[in-house]
Amino acid sequence: MSDPLVAAVVSSIISSVAGDAVAPRPPDPTMGIVRMLPEETRKGTMTSPGFGHVVIDGTSMPLSPGAQIRNELNMLVMPSMIAGPAPVRYQVDFTGSVYRIWILSATEASLPEPR
Repeated sequence: MSDPLVAAVVSSIISSVAGDAVAPRPPDPTMGIVRMLPEETRKGTMTSPGFGHVVIDGTSMPLSPGAQIRNELNMLVMPSMIAGPAPVRYQVDFTGSVYRIWILSATEASLPEPR
């Protein structure tokens, strides 16, 4: 005879493992997945993001309140999490402040500029 408690525990473990196996995973940026970014974005290289500003192509630019920086997986990141130079596409608002930045994967960085 089997113990109902053991059967329930084993069933729970199997369900958990099976659920993890089919759970959606974020896309791998090295696989060539390209995001659809707005056409009015500008391309540049971002270095040394700081508090309230970013440096893109050697020019220090202010960040707008509520600015968003997204990594290669399209996840929001804080400026302090960015290490080293990074190829980016960015948007500026009507005051000239940067309000959206997308860090590009190698595939996205190699794409030509939109016309």
